[in-house]
Amino acid sequence: MNLLKSIFKFKCPRCRVGNLFLNNNPYILRDLNKMHKRCDNCNLKFSIEPGFFQGAAYVSYGLQVLSSLIVFNCFFWLTNIRWQNIVYILLFTVILATPYVVVLSRAIWLHMFIPHKGDF
Repeated sequence: MNLLKSIFKFKCPRCRVGNLFLNNNPYILRDLNKMHKRCDNCNLKFSIEPGFFQGAAYVSYGLQVLSSLIVFNCFFWLTNIRWQNIVYILLFTVILATPYVVVLSRAIWLHMFIPHKGDF
């Protein structure tokens, strides 16, 4: 499994087989951000140190800004909708995308620090 597929399927960064989250559907909000302590396949400990995943907030912020810029510019340049109405559309899309972006940013953050076992 390649790197991007592993990130978007929320798989372990080392073996790319085990699941990161208890429930891979981020829109079940009661299970949002609940991770396994260790990988079921390779026994990798996901939480490297206390507060490790606070850095994922920066990744989440970057993803939200990037997606907001893309949505705004697509609507602004390709449609005749007023920019005030585009802001409402933008707010709606950000609210809908937030649970997915939160878990995706955790997966990206973890993959940034733990190499794949085939990359040694």
